[in-house]
Amino acid sequence: MSEERSIDEFSKELWQRAANNEGSIRADAYVALGRIAFDQGKFKESLALCETAKEIFERESVSEYEREIFDVNVGLSKNYEKLDRQQDAAKALGDAIEAAKAINIEELDDLLRDQGRYWFAAGQYENSIACHQEAIVQTEMFLREESFGIDYFNIGMGLFELGRYEESRDAYLKSRSAFKSHDEIDYVVECDFRLSEIYVELKDPVNIIHHGQKSLDFYTVLRDDRKVWTLKYFLGVAQRLLGELEAASQLFEDAKSLAIAMGWKEWKFLIKVDTAIAELFEINGMHEQAVEILRRVKSVEELAAEDEFDEAA
Repeated sequence: MSEERSIDEFSKELWQRAANNEGSIRADAYVALGRIAFDQGKFKESLALCETAKEIFERESVSEYEREIFDVNVGLSKNYEKLDRQQDAAKALGDAIEAAKAINIEELDDLLRDQGRYWFAAGQYENSIACHQEAIVQTEMFLREESFGIDYFNIGMGLFELGRYEESRDAYLKSRSAFKSHDEIDYVVECDFRLSEIYVELKDPVNIIHHGQKSLDFYTVLRDDRKVWTLKYFLGVAQRLLGELEAASQLFEDAKSLAIAMGWKEWKFLIKVDTAIAELFEINGMHEQAVEILRRVKSVEELAAEDEFDEAA
């Protein structure tokens, strides 16, 4: 209670300081109030306070208050992130990065990585890729501790979302190499998982198996069921591409059995697996069974679409 009371008393002092002063003193008070609101989970209030402080600093003198403008833009980006306004978070951090360049802050690579993550979350994949590419340049320029594994991993994610699978593969291979050089095995295996998915898209069964089996062994030991059933599906695709239909069928059934335990929330994955099983039935001349599976798939898709509509309403 005493701590809460002291925060309340400090907040009152800050409000009085803001009311009784002008210019940067008032802006500093708003920034401090914004930090208190943020720590209390009042992100909309914190956002409003930061915006007001920024307006005051910019009205006073952009060149004189570059550090303050940098700090307040970082604060804005964090509030936008908490409010799930990722595009606004990326833009605010962009303003912070411009201010950081003016005052020669060396941690530009870290800021660019955060901005890249915001852009990715906002679905702006080209912008995300550009941020991580620039982060690599800044890391090398200032001889900072490298984070190439993270940068190339996130570049690979963006390229995958854009359907640029060969470029995504190359980025993940660079990421894997960087992580391996630092003995970060969990990230190495995550790269193998992502590479398996890419090789599914590229219809390359040999490399699906090469990377997929490594990550399947790892995630089986860790009992990461979601990764396990996804990898079994990938390996099933590889076996189908190789013409090993019985092995493919078994892997698809294994993937389906594991995923069913999660219930309807895994319906998209289950539909993917059932569609693959239907394709095997068609190849084996079992047309009626394939048609029946695809009928059920369509029915589930329609039901799921209705459920999503009801939730949105």
